[in-house]
Amino acid sequence: MQLLSLSTLNYRNLQDATLPFPAGVSGLWGENGAGKTNLLEAAYLALTGLTDAPRLEQLVRSGEREAYVRADLMAGGSLSVLETGVGRGRRTTRVDGVRVRGQELPRGSAVWIRPEDSELVYGPPTLRRAYLDALLSRLSPRHAQMLQRYDRTLAQRNAALRAGEDWAMAVWDESLVTLGSEIMQLRRRAAGRLAELAAAAHAQLGSQKPLQLQLQESTDPERFRHDLGRRRAEELSRGATVVGPHRDDLNLTLGDFPAGDYASRGEARTIALALRKAELDLLTEKFGEQPVLLIDDFSAELDPHRRAFLLQLAASVPQAIVTGTEAFPGAARTLHVAAGGVLAQEVEA
Repeated sequence: MQLLSLSTLNYRNLQDATLPFPAGVSGLWGENGAGKTNLLEAAYLALTGLTDAPRLEQLVRSGEREAYVRADLMAGGSLSVLETGVGRGRRTTRVDGVRVRGQELPRGSAVWIRPEDSELVYGPPTLRRAYLDALLSRLSPRHAQMLQRYDRTLAQRNAALRAGEDWAMAVWDESLVTLGSEIMQLRRRAAGRLAELAAAAHAQLGSQKPLQLQLQESTDPERFRHDLGRRRAEELSRGATVVGPHRDDLNLTLGDFPAGDYASRGEARTIALALRKAELDLLTEKFGEQPVLLIDDFSAELDPHRRAFLLQLAASVPQAIVTGTEAFPGAARTLHVAAGGVLAQEVEA
C-alpha cells in the first residue's frame, strides 16, 4: 500500500497543506513540539479511522470547530480517497465521496510505532485489551460489531446492577454470554498467531530472553453463564460485572518473569517493537499487502541494535514515514518540520 498524499485542515497545530509522499522511506525531522507526531497521527486517522484522543475535539486546532484529514491511498492497484472530519462529539468518514462507517475504511492500511508503546508492557490490562481488540477489529469486521454490541450490553447490565435490579439479570446474561463467548473465541484464535509472530520478531531484535504471550481470561465460553450466577451477590454489591472478556488481559512473559514487573525500559521497548512487527505481519497475512509503516521518533530509547532493526524494517516495506529529531539515515526523501508546517526546502539524504 502507498499513501500518495495527505491533506489536513484545522488539525491540531499543523498548517493546512497537502503533502505528497513517494514510495520508500520519507523522513520528517524537527525539534520536539514541531508537529511531527501530529502529522503521523493525522495520517493514521485518515488511513484507519482510529485515534487515541479521549475527545475528538482535541484533534481540532484551537479556535476552530472542525478538523479534516484526507488520504489518497493506492491499495490493490486502485486509488481510494479516504476522508475524515471531526468535531465536538462527532465524526464523518467518506470513501471515494460516499459516507461510510469508520470500520469500513481499509483496515490493513497502516501500522504506527510509537515510543508510548512501552506502556503496553508497563500499563494496566485495559491498554493490552485495547491493543488486541483494535487489531482484531481490523482483521475481522465481525469482531468489531460483536465488541460494540457487547460494550453496550455490559453498560446496560451494569446500570441494572447499580439499581439493584436482580430480576433483570437473566435477560442481560443471555445477551452478554452470547456476545462474550464469541469474542473470547475470536481472541483465542488471533492471540495464538500473534504470540508466534511476536516471539519471532522479539528474537530478531536480538533478545536472549524468550517472549511469551498468553490470554489471561476471567472465565471461558463454557463457564461464563455459570460464573455470572455464582458471583451475582458480589456484582450487586459492587454494581459491576466482574467476569467476562472485558476483564481479561494479555499476559507478557519475558524469560520466566512477568514483563510488566521485571522488564527494563530497553526490554519493554523491545517487546513493544515485537508486538508492532507482529501486527504488521498479521495485517499483511490477512490483506495480502504490507501496510504503510509510520514510525514516530525512531531513535527514542533504542540501542544501536534495535535502531538498526527499525532501519531495516522501514526499508523492507513499500512505504514508511519516519520522524525524529534528526534526519533518518537512508531516507529517499527528507523534509524539515517546524511550527506545524513542512518547509519547502527538501534535503536529499
